[in-house]
Amino acid sequence: MIKIKFVSICTCLVAITLLVSCSKEAEEPIKKSTVRPAKLITLGNVINKQSNRYPAVISAAKSSDLTFQVGGLLQELTVNETQQIKQGDIIAKLEQRDYKNKLNAAKAQYDNAEAEYQRAVRLAKQDAIAKNVLEQRKSQRDVAKAQLDTAKKALSDTILRAPFAGVITNIPVKRLQNIQPGEMIVTLMNSKTLEATVNLPASVIATAKTRTDQNAFVILDAAPQSPVPAKYKEAVLEADSISQTYAVTFTFKSPEQLIILPGMNATVLLVSSSKDANQSGVSVPLAAVMSDGSQQYLWVVNNNDMTVTKRNITIQEGIGETVVITQGLTVGETIVGAGAAYLAEGMKVRPWTE
Repeated sequence: MIKIKFVSICTCLVAITLLVSCSKEAEEPIKKSTVRPAKLITLGNVINKQSNRYPAVISAAKSSDLTFQVGGLLQELTVNETQQIKQGDIIAKLEQRDYKNKLNAAKAQYDNAEAEYQRAVRLAKQDAIAKNVLEQRKSQRDVAKAQLDTAKKALSDTILRAPFAGVITNIPVKRLQNIQPGEMIVTLMNSKTLEATVNLPASVIATAKTRTDQNAFVILDAAPQSPVPAKYKEAVLEADSISQTYAVTFTFKSPEQLIILPGMNATVLLVSSSKDANQSGVSVPLAAVMSDGSQQYLWVVNNNDMTVTKRNITIQEGIGETVVITQGLTVGETIVGAGAAYLAEGMKVRPWTE
């Protein structure tokens, strides 16, 4: 009885061993034939990302001090400070009575001069008037016409309209005040387009051509979580005599959710990238680097058969989402940037697409 049980146990062990062996043999061709999707990266030169912050002064890209070309009593002042207005909106009016009287007098004078001139033309056709008299009537008519046009313009100038859409930022006068020609009535600012001016050191100006993908953002001290994209406008080419910096101006559009006015404190953030010609090595994503104890490695792709090979590397010390490989890789090689944890030597990969 004992012998029979022993034989049965041996038979089971042999069967299990055969099954395990067959299972391992079946796994090998599956592993070798598996094509894993992976994010592939072709290596390039080291790219340095730099960001610098500079204090800025906010000003209006377009601002005008609006005045009357004629004088008089300020009869109407239809706007308030911080009020948004459209192009053509009426801002203020002067008392018009005197200007209307002058216009009526000029019109009457012109009508009379025009009638006298037309009468002289008819007489001249009948040779009943001297030629010089006709010329005199014409000259009087032209003078009266010029006076009429001046009176019309003077009456029109008693109404101050917005030359462009914007916001009223300053009103130094009051209603019923006697206004002189050229006296400032309001300051109108284009609230949609603003400027931020910073002072950049010579080192930044000198290396501007070596930088690519330059981006600028305006960050208000009052809204630090809402950076606003900005564009370069102009630069002063002469350095400040004291600070030895150059004034550079950026323009930006005011977002609808923010109220931005001249004089607000802000910071201009300049973000740029550049190829470092003095630094040897290649830049790779940190996620591509694997570790085997104290040795770092990654997977290099053979572009001919799309198989991967484990490659030991040396990493330059640093922090960030990318690292610089100083030994083990060359520019132009293809590596696995993501999905490396599931690879094995000789395994085939294919580009991963979303």
